[in-house]
Amino acid sequence: METVKNTLLVTLALLIIPFTVKSQDQNSLNSAALNELKEEVIATNSDAFLLIQDDSLLVEWYSEKPEKIELMSGLKSVIALGVGRMLYQQKIDSLDQPVHTFFPEWKQGRKKDITIRHLLNHTSGLQNVSNAGVEIYPSPNALQLALAAELTSEPGAKFSYNNKAVNLLAGIFQKATGKRMDHYFRDELFKPLQITDYKWYLDESETPHAMAGLELSARDFAKFGQLILHKGIWNDQRLVSEDFLDEMLKQGQSYYPLSGLLWWRMPKYVHYNLTKERIEDFKKADIDSSIINKLEPLQDSQINGIESYKQMMQEVLGDNWREIRGKKFHPKGFKNIFKKEYGPIAGYYAEGYLGQYLVIIPEANLIAIRQIKRKESYNKEIDDFQNFRHRVLRLITDFDKH
Repeated sequence: METVKNTLLVTLALLIIPFTVKSQDQNSLNSAALNELKEEVIATNSDAFLLIQDDSLLVEWYSEKPEKIELMSGLKSVIALGVGRMLYQQKIDSLDQPVHTFFPEWKQGRKKDITIRHLLNHTSGLQNVSNAGVEIYPSPNALQLALAAELTSEPGAKFSYNNKAVNLLAGIFQKATGKRMDHYFRDELFKPLQITDYKWYLDESETPHAMAGLELSARDFAKFGQLILHKGIWNDQRLVSEDFLDEMLKQGQSYYPLSGLLWWRMPKYVHYNLTKERIEDFKKADIDSSIINKLEPLQDSQINGIESYKQMMQEVLGDNWREIRGKKFHPKGFKNIFKKEYGPIAGYYAEGYLGQYLVIIPEANLIAIRQIKRKESYNKEIDDFQNFRHRVLRLITDFDKH
């Protein structure tokens, strides 16, 4: 395996405006899509943007100066690689090792069936709340909070994005390696990756959260994407096994194709279909007839692409269409109004609150980073930049625009 080039190790200029292009070799990228992406990076009030291909830094931009920014939930994807490192070092037996082997108090009831894999694919069944911050951040010990949680579903039966459960991984790192999780990362991943400038969040018990709380620069965040593209090898040193990376990035559950193990999977396209049968299901569930009347003209239609779908929903149901979906359809068992048909998986990404992204497109050997700082002026509708990963996909000239 070719060693990682030194491109990412050079000293940054303090201010890089406008976009700095490090290489003119962008023949494999769609230039029009690249210009659109640059424009939208600025329009969404981003603070850092990197584009790396074949270990060469193509584009680098900062709103002010390079600095550490919290990864938010993007940390989860970094944590998954740490689990892979433990597995490679045989600190844990397998991903299916029960959590109770580290915490014997769980060797009873349904909790005895919860495994490391369940924590990684969000199927532990632990009690959960939609806004985890209101429960976790006030807690002096997030690990004990998770250990004391009740179960609301059978382990492995249901996908539920669960910050509380993910925090249990910090305790597993400690138990399995004898080192606090942040110290293990320092020694086993950060040191070989030459990451020296970082900051972890610790709770009152001095335990790091696994759900969020690590601050890294854009360049250092990108190194985890490079590690994946290099099949677990960095400068001729194997850090995680290729088998683990394959397991981490494949579909993590039989019923949710877009989630791996603390990584998200990105299809090349999404088709949205509203069939006659779907409309009939809405009627049988007593969905508000005025809403159904607005949707019926779309029967048997197919919307191609998420941006077209959002535009259509806004035109038909109004600016508050997400609220309507949440209040009118979710309680009746419909997570989505249209049925989705996914194309082949084209990439993988880590995502964090406010709009932190690390996107990997393997077929183009491409990595994209977008970061944004906390700020009072934050506007979720604009600054979250939910389309970032789709914009990155468009950089591939043969991108299938179904």
